[in-house]
Order: sequence, then C-alpha cells, then structure tokens
Amino acid sequence: MSWQDFKEKGRIVEENFAKHLENPVWANKQQDMFEHWDLQGTFKGKLLKFDVKGMKKKNRFDNKFQDDIAWIEGTNVWGKPGWIKGKADYICFERNDYWLVVNREELYNFVVEKVKENGAQQGKGIYKVYQREGRQDKITMVPFEDIEKLIDIHKVKK
Repeated sequence: MSWQDFKEKGRIVEENFAKHLENPVWANKQQDMFEHWDLQGTFKGKLLKFDVKGMKKKNRFDNKFQDDIAWIEGTNVWGKPGWIKGKADYICFERNDYWLVVNREELYNFVVEKVKENGAQQGKGIYKVYQREGRQDKITMVPFEDIEKLIDIHKVKK
C-alpha cells in the first residue's frame, strides 16, 4: 500500500466516524501532524477533538486486520511525542462492529502504568515498548479487552 493509499484509507475511516458528530470540522495538516487530532465536533453535547484510528494489523506483513489489540504510539517515527500525548480529547478506535471512543488522557495514564508494572520491557508484546528498526518510534500493544475496562469510554455502533 502506497503512502497515498494509506492516507486515503485513513480519510475514509475518519469520514465514517464523523457521521456520529454534529458539525464535524477536520484538522489542518499542522494540527493533524503536530497536535495529533483528526477532527472536532459535538459528541454527547460537548465540542471535542478526536484522533481516529482505523483497524490495524498485529504485524505489518499480516494479511488481515485484527480486532484484539491496539498499537499505542508514545513516540513517533521522528522521535517526537506520539499521538497518545497529543491534543485530542478522545481516541476513536475502529472495531469490527462499533467505534470505541476512549478518553486520551485516561488511556495515556493507564498505558504508562501498565508499561511500568511490566518493567518497561523492550520488545514486541503486550505492554512492552517496541521500536521498529531504523525508526525512533516507541509503540506498545494494548488489548482492547483492557481498554474497555477504563471509565471514560463510549461504544458507538457503526
């Protein structure tokens, strides 16, 4: 998949979530890249910013997308703060049958605590800090089962 194809797929996912907001407005390129939010709109009576995440593969070369774990980006590929440290109020994860809308700050605190409890182990695994070869990113796999136990979450039917 080319970078352009990837961006286009992301835009389609964002548009699908935007249907659940009143008066959605998309972030400009600067806001998207540096503030880590895709759109803002009114959700449950409040004007909020959202970072929308389409379904991911567990491994880059897998054939299928999965619905078990989320990849949480603490540091991006350039070594800058990742999307979990951005200005979005909520992270919206696409799931098979619904959107999982999660308070970004609560998710951030949860992941930091779980990584600490796990001894900040390096590698590819649940609550481990993984860095792809040749990149400066630091990402962590987190089961959706755990994310759904957080307090400030909403499930929105597709």
